[in-house]
Amino acid sequence: MEMTLDRPPAETGPPLDLDIDLQPGESGYFSGEWLEYPYDGGRRFESAYAGTLIRRWNGWAVWECTREVAEAIVVDQEAERRHLRATLRARGIAEPKLTRMVDADVPEMRWDGDVIVVDRRPYGEDEPELRIVPDERGMYVVMGGNWTWEEVPVDAADTVHGSVEL
Repeated sequence: MEMTLDRPPAETGPPLDLDIDLQPGESGYFSGEWLEYPYDGGRRFESAYAGTLIRRWNGWAVWECTREVAEAIVVDQEAERRHLRATLRARGIAEPKLTRMVDADVPEMRWDGDVIVVDRRPYGEDEPELRIVPDERGMYVVMGGNWTWEEVPVDAADTVHGSVEL
């Protein structure tokens, strides 16, 4: 299955603090509430990723990025899977339930050549995997229209992957 941009995730909340001034074709930094944590009365993000806004989907950002930034997203996703696995194991959850819980909460992502493969089997999807292919310019739309991405201030992120041209 190839990436489709119009398919909503199972559940979404309201957008957090979208920069309404960022228009399609403009560059910015993007993150999601799954990377957010409270900090000093406000909020920060573990990671933000540089990219260009393509459009809005239900108020959320759909954006494209370079291979370098897409690689960082895949690495962060797999780090989150390892962290969740360790946390659940420390709570006494054993296999096979452990793997089912990790897979259901944080989908596995991996590279197959130039294609990002997202495991969809835990979600009962018709296709077992989602394949995110680069466009003719080598740009990726990672989970756009599936994950609730938003623009974030670059100084609100602990780690920034890539950079935007001003």
